[in-house]
Amino acid sequence: MTTDPPNIPGIPPNQPETSGFEAMEGGTTLSNVLHRLLKKPLSLIHHFEHGEQRNSLTGKLVLIAAICLLVFGLVVGSFSAGTQLWAAPLKIVGGLLFSALICLPSLYIFTCLGGLNAKFRTVAGLLCCMIALAALLLVGFAPVVWLFSASSNSIGFMGFLLTALWLLCVGFGLTLVRRAGKALGMKGSGHLVIWCAVFLLVTLQMPTTLRPIIGKSDRILNLGEKRFFLQYWGEQLTTPHRPIRTAEEDLD
Repeated sequence: MTTDPPNIPGIPPNQPETSGFEAMEGGTTLSNVLHRLLKKPLSLIHHFEHGEQRNSLTGKLVLIAAICLLVFGLVVGSFSAGTQLWAAPLKIVGGLLFSALICLPSLYIFTCLGGLNAKFRTVAGLLCCMIALAALLLVGFAPVVWLFSASSNSIGFMGFLLTALWLLCVGFGLTLVRRAGKALGMKGSGHLVIWCAVFLLVTLQMPTTLRPIIGKSDRILNLGEKRFFLQYWGEQLTTPHRPIRTAEEDLD
């Protein structure tokens, strides 16, 4: 005979990772989607699988991701100013959404191999939730990035800071993918682990493909110069950089 452990005041009882996989109440308004994304993200996955107005929910998630990434990109672009004020936001939004698009087929294949019995629209919605959550967390760190962009000229440090923040934020998004997989009946997480590694590689390579995002360059894109991101990072760390000049210094 077993008994449930007593509840200790001040400490919430243990809850399964699939708690919150329930019908979404309140409709697909922007405010409700934001609320659910932060507090009950699995209810959004439930809506993609069983609810109605899925296209409306998808549009709201993409809108949240795009706005948050544009704001974050604007702060990143303020580090070098000039053309980066508009180029960096566009590169960040376009690069991340394109990374998600090219990784969507492999996500559906790996979830199917892992025993997930879900429709393609549900898997696509799960990816939208992951990107929107990561973008929302990124914009929360925008004041921190602005502080260092306004007080530091070190491109190496800014690159390290942005990479660390992205890994932290996307980690929460990938955790949501794993929880959703369990809620939808996935038997094992091995296939999702492989996909998560692939997605991380793609999102780390994309900024190198679309460089520069921080720092200045004579060209908006350097597509002709192929680099693996680890190789590129190594070159940036070992090559001395000129400090970014202020507007007053450029006039002298």
